[in-house]
Amino acid sequence: MYTDSRNTPLSEEALAGRELWQGYACQTCHQLYGQGGFLGPDLTNAASRVDSTRLVSLLRVGSGQMPPLAFSDEEAAAMAAFLREMDRPEIGRGELRLGNPGERAGAQAAFERAIEAAVAAGEGEVAAEDVAEVAAGLAAYRIRPCSACHFPFRASPVGAPDLSLVAGSLAPDSLDRVLAEGRPLKGMPPPVPPLDDADRAAIMAFLEFLGANREQLEVATQALAADRRLDWRALPWWEFP
Repeated sequence: MYTDSRNTPLSEEALAGRELWQGYACQTCHQLYGQGGFLGPDLTNAASRVDSTRLVSLLRVGSGQMPPLAFSDEEAAAMAAFLREMDRPEIGRGELRLGNPGERAGAQAAFERAIEAAVAAGEGEVAAEDVAEVAAGLAAYRIRPCSACHFPFRASPVGAPDLSLVAGSLAPDSLDRVLAEGRPLKGMPPPVPPLDDADRAAIMAFLEFLGANREQLEVATQALAADRRLDWRALPWWEFP
């Protein structure tokens, strides 16, 4: 095992993956813990959502704007090890970790907590019979890499729209089709894992709730995210031996 200057252990295989990450300049397009570019999705927690078959396909064949890298089996395994060992939920979920590393924090987590609180309290424009479906929609959103591209209450640098405006800009059948198939020509892949009929209905209810209660949810999100201090000591300084 290797230990860096912040006491973060990396296996020899993960170190080989880190060399590939740096050698192929992956950070030009992708982020880890807030460090890197915005052209591709944040890979901080990629190991939790991308299975080995999909990862090998991405590394060898590419996808959309990502070029094929023709990795060997050994290189693909090394990159998988690196991403696996960098996936540290106790530190963060695809963004710089703010506050106590034992808590969820940051803009995305504040966004999710604001919605959870509003739904639990029965606040906002949602019928009592729809509360469970909105909560299910938030859960379906949460387990997918939606937040890698979509930012709370604003368009992201990669062009992903503000989700609180989506339900008002797309007809229900068009939105259902996007949730089922993605928009590959606009950079949005099909959801992984795929959304079944119940999942899509729940996410549509969640998006309608966001749109109907946008102003109060944005204020609540900002309040929850405010006055948090960045604990640099909690970040894994994987770039430096």
